[in-house]
Amino acid sequence: MFVRNLAPLPESKISIIPPTTKTMTFTLDFIRGFLGGIEWSPGLFYVPPSHGRSVLPTRTFYLLDGTHQPYLPVGPGAHGALLTAFFNENPEEYDGDEAGAAYNDVPVFICNSQYTRQIGYPFQQELNGATPPGREGKHLQTRYTYYGTYSQTRWSDKLDYDRLQEDVPQSTKMHIAETLAEVGRPEWVTEALMKHLFPKPEYEVTANLGTRTNITEDSEDEDAVAGQIQHDVASYLRKLESWEKDSRMKIKLLKKENILEAFEKPDVDDPPGLRLFWEYLECVGWDRGFYNTLVEQMLKSASR
Repeated sequence: MFVRNLAPLPESKISIIPPTTKTMTFTLDFIRGFLGGIEWSPGLFYVPPSHGRSVLPTRTFYLLDGTHQPYLPVGPGAHGALLTAFFNENPEEYDGDEAGAAYNDVPVFICNSQYTRQIGYPFQQELNGATPPGREGKHLQTRYTYYGTYSQTRWSDKLDYDRLQEDVPQSTKMHIAETLAEVGRPEWVTEALMKHLFPKPEYEVTANLGTRTNITEDSEDEDAVAGQIQHDVASYLRKLESWEKDSRMKIKLLKKENILEAFEKPDVDDPPGLRLFWEYLECVGWDRGFYNTLVEQMLKSASR
């Protein structure tokens, strides 16, 4: 994996990360309420310019759950990777330069990781108020830790069939399959599934566009060729309309079992088997100022 060959952060950046006994974690409601944004891609949230100013270093941040993602960073300041089946368009495709560098210096928050479970509960209790006895585990599991700022300096790589079978736990594949099969999935995910599982019909040219040397023949055939092209285009548009209708109907009936079956299919099948991608998370720093702002806002919220 690409990130395994990356050099770790220098000690000067690692040293500012607080120990687990002094680490403040944040609730999902607080992060979403304070940072705002909409879920743009799996785990990636984006604050569109139409939402106004953003307190983020960029307009994006990650909220990731370590339960079904075994290759996330092992702790703040470490590199890692996210497994995903599809990607949404880059926010810049929609909002231009106002979208900012959506994949550079992005804050990452992770819950349900081994590192999170090591965080000293008494410190959290002191800052955030007591938790009823017997619910300490839930208290920790539902909180997110700030891991630092991350950039994608390399585009994602696709896992082949062997890597998918050998390196991806069945629980991860099941979780992704369930997410893709959800009725309330985002429209861009539905479209990605349609394109992969039920490929669009290809445009077929039936008009004879061969080279002619006789000017008279050229003149006489131009109208015929133009008419045939118009017929081909109209026919293709009808096929697309039919494909759209049929594919959406099939997607509505999609179950997690269908996704799991797609993971097992060979690459040469038509359509080819479904594979996952590494979405690399390269840590480039740990922003103490940003972290302190989060802590201050969290304490203000807790005191209200």
